[in-house]
Amino acid sequence: WLANNGGATSSDICNTSAIVWTHDYSPGDENTGCGASGSVLVTFTATDNCGLQSTTSATITIVDTTPPTMDVSASDQTVECDGLGNVAQLNAWLSSNGGASASDVCSAVTWSNDFVALTDDCGATGTRLVTFTATDDCGNFTTTTATFTIEDTTVPSIDTPASDLNLECDNANQQAAIDAWLANNGGATSSDICNTSAIVWTHDYSPGDENTGCGASGSVLVTFTATDNCGLQSTTSATITIVDTTPPTMDVSASDQTVECDGLGNVAQLNAWLSSNGGASASDVCSAVTWSNDFVALTDDCGATGTRLVTFTATDDCGNFTTTTATFTIEDTTVPSIDTPASDLNLECDNANQQAA
Repeated sequence: WLANNGGATSSDICNTSAIVWTHDYSPGDENTGCGASGSVLVTFTATDNCGLQSTTSATITIVDTTPPTMDVSASDQTVECDGLGNVAQLNAWLSSNGGASASDVCSAVTWSNDFVALTDDCGATGTRLVTFTATDDCGNFTTTTATFTIEDTTVPSIDTPASDLNLECDNANQQAAIDAWLANNGGATSSDICNTSAIVWTHDYSPGDENTGCGASGSVLVTFTATDNCGLQSTTSATITIVDTTPPTMDVSASDQTVECDGLGNVAQLNAWLSSNGGASASDVCSAVTWSNDFVALTDDCGATGTRLVTFTATDDCGNFTTTTATFTIEDTTVPSIDTPASDLNLECDNANQQAA
């Protein structure tokens, strides 16, 4: 354009071919606006061979209406939750414009973004679609978008496993001990890097699951599950074991019984005494009590009398037992009865025959 004198032409009546063109432009004179844009008035001077001059002026105008070129678009980034908002990773991603790069043929590029905050998802997770804007010195801009995501894929850690619970069978109190153990998650503890305070514990125990053995004894494996705020789970298991090693309690000991001989073995009285366990009673905290005794027969004393020391045994469902002893006695304290009194004998004295009579 300068070489062509901005398109200007000139003639001189004296010697057109001797006209010399000059101008007052210097490189960069036009850079008076944003970036490399702007304008400058250039004066072209036509000088003839005699030094006479004429001028014409025109303006160079540089405009910048072209936005920067997005050479590399922003990329999504997903990070594992650290429970603190992953601030360092988020800030690094934002300050790198999500990995985007842009260039502009006219000026430098300035970056900005519209990030405000992550969504409030489970635990300390969240996401945000961010628009990164590359702006040149003249306000032309181009954008690229990408998403920053904090996710939780890490299950809670079991810091302390559940511990077994071993109890002596006691129907009255053992459920309270089990309930306390369950409420404490069997002693287990758990933490979660994304939100420890939100861990919820559950278990698969149902009352009576442990009653698989004799009486109310037995065992059951209980699984405790720790669930974090994002639904991720870890488990730990422990066993409830109920044993019964305690014999029944003898509440009332057996009592001796002595009966007067009836000549027939006093069978009814003996059987009633045996069936009542000699009057003894026993109880067991874990199960019912079964009675037995070691009676075989009375001793063979005078007449139909006799005696026997009997051991009565109270046994629970697990074979634990306790005993009490007592004696059954048939005695004879009754003198013979005189059913017909004796009659007098009257004889005539006769030494030879009276003794025989």
